[in-house]
Amino acid sequence: MSCMQPHVGTLEYVVEVAKDWTRARFASAQTADFALPPHRFELFGAAVRRRAVSPASLEGQSPFDAIRRSPHPTAWTHSTTVTLLADSDAGTAEYDREAVEILAMEGTDFLVECAFVVRVSGLPPCLGAFWPAR
Repeated sequence: MSCMQPHVGTLEYVVEVAKDWTRARFASAQTADFALPPHRFELFGAAVRRRAVSPASLEGQSPFDAIRRSPHPTAWTHSTTVTLLADSDAGTAEYDREAVEILAMEGTDFLVECAFVVRVSGLPPCLGAFWPAR
């Protein structure tokens, strides 16, 4: 993780705005059944505009499949399920984990970050740290 702040007007800046908004949504969650609705963040000048995206739409489920190219730095935040594979002497085991993805693009440049969601019965969910995809 870098301690440097991204410059306003960059794709990295839009990603930071999307992550900050997502963290705030989880921090303000009041119920155990909180679910993060998908949102789109677009940079226009020095301002980032946020709008809700229908979860049933292709953009809400898989932004990169819906939008092939963006003229402005754009990021999406949405909930997803990540399947983790673990090998052992007994074989390979699959674990499904709830996560939040931040997907971002500008022209043909892409950034992806992911944070896992922790749920404890009866409490609002907790969002872990974001990690860049490698």
